[in-house]
Amino acid sequence: MRKTYQMVEKALVARLLKGDPKPGCTLESERDLAQSFSVSRATVREALQKLQNAGWISVQQRHCTVVNDFWSQGDLELISSITRNSEDFPPDLASHFLELRVQFAPDYARRAVENNAAGLAEILARADKVRNCAGSLVKYDWELHMAMAVMSGNRIYPLILNSFSSVYSKLRTALFTREEYRLQARKYYREMLQAASTGNAILAESITRGAMKLRLDSFQIQFGGMQGLPAPA
Repeated sequence: MRKTYQMVEKALVARLLKGDPKPGCTLESERDLAQSFSVSRATVREALQKLQNAGWISVQQRHCTVVNDFWSQGDLELISSITRNSEDFPPDLASHFLELRVQFAPDYARRAVENNAAGLAEILARADKVRNCAGSLVKYDWELHMAMAVMSGNRIYPLILNSFSSVYSKLRTALFTREEYRLQARKYYREMLQAASTGNAILAESITRGAMKLRLDSFQIQFGGMQGLPAPA
C-alpha cells in the first residue's frame, strides 16, 4: 500500500506526544525523514505542513524544523490533530476535557435557560423517548449539550465542543454501556427539564455542575488505569 502524508503525520504525532523529540528540539531533516519512512520528500513536506498548521512544529530558516511547546502554544486545531492521528487517545487529555466541561457546561446551561427556556424544555422532553442504549443516548446527549451551547449565545462554546466531538462520542459510548451511567444521565435530563420548564436558570447551572462532576468521577474510575482510549473513529 502506498504510504501517504497522513501516515507520516500520524507517526510523527505519536512521537511528539511521547516527547520525541522534546519541545525546543529539532526534527530530522526532510531527507532523513523521507528515508526513515520510505517516502518522497514531497510527502514528508506535506505532513510537516499539516503539523505546522496544527501548532506542533515551526519551520525555521534553512528548513530547520523546531518542535513547539505545543501544550502552551497550540490551539483547538491541536486537539483535532490528536483526535485524527492517535491510535490511543491520551486518557489524561480526555480527563482534562471533562474537567473543562465542569467549568463551562454549567454556564452554558444557565444561559440557555435564560435565553430560551421553552426551546430547551422541548429538547429535554424528548429524553424519555430515547432508546436505552449507548448509541442512542450518546447521540441525544451530544445534541442536548450542543443545543445548550448554541442557546447560550457564546459562540466559543460550540467551537470547543465541536473540537472534541469525536473524543466525546468515544467517552460517552464507553460510559453509557453501563446501566448505572445511563440512569445518571436520565436523572440529569429529568432535573434539567424541571429547571427549564420553570425558567430556573440558577438551578440549571447547579444541576449541570453536579452532573458534570459526576461524569468526570465516573470516567476517572472507569478509565484511570487505562493506557489510552480507543482512537476516535
